[in-house]
Amino acid sequence: VYDDPVAQYSSATCRREVVHHQINRYLSEKHRNKRMRSFLFFGESEDLVGRDFETIYLKLKLLRVLDLGGVRFPCEEGKKSLPEVIGDLIHLRYLGIADTFLSNLPSFISNLRFLQTLDASGNESIRQTIDLRNLTSLRHVIGKFVGELLIGDTVNLQTLRSISSYSWSKLNHEVFINLRDLEIFDSMWVDQRGVSLDLASFSKLKNLRALTLKVSTFKLSSESEETVRFQTLVELTLRCDIRRLPKDMDVIFPSLESLTLVRLCLEEDPMPALEKLQRLEDLSLTNCSYSETKMSISAQGFSRLNKLELF
Repeated sequence: VYDDPVAQYSSATCRREVVHHQINRYLSEKHRNKRMRSFLFFGESEDLVGRDFETIYLKLKLLRVLDLGGVRFPCEEGKKSLPEVIGDLIHLRYLGIADTFLSNLPSFISNLRFLQTLDASGNESIRQTIDLRNLTSLRHVIGKFVGELLIGDTVNLQTLRSISSYSWSKLNHEVFINLRDLEIFDSMWVDQRGVSLDLASFSKLKNLRALTLKVSTFKLSSESEETVRFQTLVELTLRCDIRRLPKDMDVIFPSLESLTLVRLCLEEDPMPALEKLQRLEDLSLTNCSYSETKMSISAQGFSRLNKLELF
């Protein structure tokens, strides 16, 4: 752990190193640790100075985990960009670049064919097409992906947050057999016309446990006669244009434990539909409007509810 600005620090054999706050001082000392497997940075956002990063990490061919969350990389052509040397770390399993003010991912990301986790959360919207088809070991993809996201063999993918509804509409949903956590949003940067989501578009996701939808057009019902059931879904967040909740919410979501409704303009009392959710423990209505003056819950309703939030 490198966290003391005055202490002498030297390690050429340590497998895992953590830097607290002083990443530029650490890099300027030009440590050579070819055995390093994990490198983590913790602390407030810090601008990366000079080219020391490239000269040091060029030699870390065995690195498996690299977390640079909060590091601000130098600008190239007016945009912050990842150092190209990261593309040579072909054994990486985890790449953390959250809160680094990035607005694009370079093409060399496709070199990291063993990568399992890509965390680019807390950054600007990534608008260009991102090609991840070579990364067949991916399990978790986290960021704000507006442009088209090219994903190949997704049998291992468990987390996809968050992806624009435009990008989601371009994907083959049948291959997401192990997806557990999904977030979809509408973006002002792409044309959403012709993109419509309904329950049927998620019916192939047999292992989905958490779903967040922040979209303008969504049908909380299916046009087919057969009711779509989400047997595994335990957490649902909806921020979309829904006026009435289906009466058979308990049939559609039999395992739901947590439900958050955001900015819904409700025209009917939602409680008769919601109180039948037998496993529901947390219910939150945030910034929702309701045209009537009263909501009613029966004595038998909400058999397991622990938390009710009306904001």
